[in-house]
Amino acid sequence: MAIIVAVDESDRATRILTVGEDLARAYDDELVVVHVTPEDIVESRRESFDEYYRDDAVEDAATVARTATEGVVSAETDVEIVGRVGVVVSELLEEATERDARYLVIGGRKRSPTGKALFGSTTQSILLNAELPVVSVIGIEK
Repeated sequence: MAIIVAVDESDRATRILTVGEDLARAYDDELVVVHVTPEDIVESRRESFDEYYRDDAVEDAATVARTATEGVVSAETDVEIVGRVGVVVSELLEEATERDARYLVIGGRKRSPTGKALFGSTTQSILLNAELPVVSVIGIEK
């Protein structure tokens, strides 16, 4: 089994990775660090660069995940880096399903109820649609 950890380029990634690594060690599972680049960002990059393909976007997403782990995840921890492109919620849940993940570890932001209603919440969507336990690491912003 695996522990899936969803990271972005924010400072929250460190705490999320620490929780994910702790779970991976506790269950002796593989740690899979995933970054999903939304399709609209990929399209924006395609407009900026003459030759920017889906494979480039997947590699860029993997680079975000790899960079997040540097200096955070112990060298002794079995970790796989994954980059994906698409709708963040569905890509994360698909990765979790494909790997028969034990947990999905995500970061959340503190938001007011109005903020959640107006802007939606990736965290909320994952919590409502996941068919596996989700660990939401919140309240960690500086």
